[in-house]
Amino acid sequence: MVRLILETSSLSGTWALSRQGKILASGTCQGTVTASLIPSLRNSFPQDLKPDQILVGVGPGSFSGIRSAIASAEGLAAVWHCPVLPVRSSGSIAWRHPEVPMLGVFSDARRGDFFATYYAYGKLNRPTTVHPMKGLSEFLGRCTLAVTTDSLPGIETQEKPDAHTLAAYLHAHALEPGLALEPIHLRPAVAVAQSS
Repeated sequence: MVRLILETSSLSGTWALSRQGKILASGTCQGTVTASLIPSLRNSFPQDLKPDQILVGVGPGSFSGIRSAIASAEGLAAVWHCPVLPVRSSGSIAWRHPEVPMLGVFSDARRGDFFATYYAYGKLNRPTTVHPMKGLSEFLGRCTLAVTTDSLPGIETQEKPDAHTLAAYLHAHALEPGLALEPIHLRPAVAVAQSS
């Protein structure tokens, strides 16, 4: 199976084309996803290949980066006639730490909250949840290793998801049932009052 993986949940977006977990081509998205993805694919994508699936890292992470990647993937899928499927971005980080009994992947959820996702020996243990920042130290105490995708207090290890390790994670693990093709948000949207 040939898969195109788009991982844009952090500021440094990446893509990878893989067959059975082996990387065939890859690139980066500099600046906005919509402005940089197609030129990057045009420069490095093998012309004789068409993906069987397009997978998009749905975070948690940059809401606008993920939405742009989903929209771009849907446009490409219309041309290639293939499905667009979601994958949890933190699987990329879990792939790098398969020996850790309890890996906590944390990220800033803004508005005084954080996201927490747990993996046991590289496999998803507890899906992403959102919590008030004041309880972060309690959650860190549950981990053998804590990793943050941005800068959070009390966490020394900082790593970004990328399409290469997400491709390897996907090859080793099945797609997550029930994961929606939308950014992992976990909170109701906040209405902004318009001034008249």
